[in-house]
Amino acid sequence: MKNMKSKNIKNYIKQNKMQLLFRAVLSFFVIFTFLLVFFLCDGISYFKYRDIVTECSNNELEVHYIDVGQGDATLIKFPNEKTMLIDTGEDSESDKLINYISKFLNLHSINSLDYLVLTHPDSDHVGGTKILTENFNIGLIFRPKCLSVSESMIDSDSSFNVFDTASYEEAISSLYDNQIEMKYSQSGISFYEGNVLIEFLSPTKDNYSNSNNYSAVIKMSYNDKSFLFTGDAEIEVENELVDLYGSELDVDVLKVSHHGSKSASSENFINLVSPTFACISVGVDNQYNLPNQDVLDRLNNVGSEIITTSQNGSFAISVNQNILQVHYLTNYAVDFSILIVVFGVIIVVIWGIKLPKSKKK
Repeated sequence: MKNMKSKNIKNYIKQNKMQLLFRAVLSFFVIFTFLLVFFLCDGISYFKYRDIVTECSNNELEVHYIDVGQGDATLIKFPNEKTMLIDTGEDSESDKLINYISKFLNLHSINSLDYLVLTHPDSDHVGGTKILTENFNIGLIFRPKCLSVSESMIDSDSSFNVFDTASYEEAISSLYDNQIEMKYSQSGISFYEGNVLIEFLSPTKDNYSNSNNYSAVIKMSYNDKSFLFTGDAEIEVENELVDLYGSELDVDVLKVSHHGSKSASSENFINLVSPTFACISVGVDNQYNLPNQDVLDRLNNVGSEIITTSQNGSFAISVNQNILQVHYLTNYAVDFSILIVVFGVIIVVIWGIKLPKSKKK
């Protein structure tokens, strides 16, 4: 019986070679064309987790708050395609940082980071510096006004304090090794990039008793939209800023200081800044129980929309045509048109390999 069936199939194939050949060629052509278009157009991205915010890629000003766990890393693209990174997170999170920056630069066809700001010497802000310098060309670095141990041995007459940690030593040494231009962060520095005004408001002094207070505090203004980046500056510095700048601290977007710790974000400061968006870079279930509830309450009291990396992962805030917009990571985004095409290909494949029924005589 089996031999008879096999013989009938062979006879049918022999009698319908042209029809079967046409179906096979058509099926192959459809599948090949689909795969070619799918991969050339990066269609695979429809089925994978997106670990970089791309929805604002055509906007004028982009500020990306990168999820590096319990640390800080903020990537900025100015309207003229120049870039700035503020802080590098812990060394243990450097893979996330490098991955995000690499994909971001590739997306925009940019070859280097124009500016790197190391706000202060703590490891959760400078830990990724060495690997960053090994992977990217960096134009200019703004660094803290404190010396590493090796620097203090060379410049023993300096009045700057010495910060003695392995992470800071490694970070500063990598800058010298790669011969990258460095400047100390200090109040009074200001410049424009693509019509965006960048102003360093702090540090105002050469020495502080607390490493957090060395933090570069930066205000960024574009048209009538403004951002404030605070590093880990604590209440002592906040009080200085309130006295020096007053209502100039009223901004649209605040990078909340010290991961939402109660050592910063005093009621007086938050009331004056009164941001529309309050961005907190903080690790999931971190051992410090941050952000602090009192800080969250103060931000809620002034009507701020609070966004954290612990809840949202990496996110971005853009300015386009003078409109502020928040953009989040897209998880699994399956386009219906892609699904229809895939379904069509499956039908064609089945049709191509299935033998047509014999006509009954």
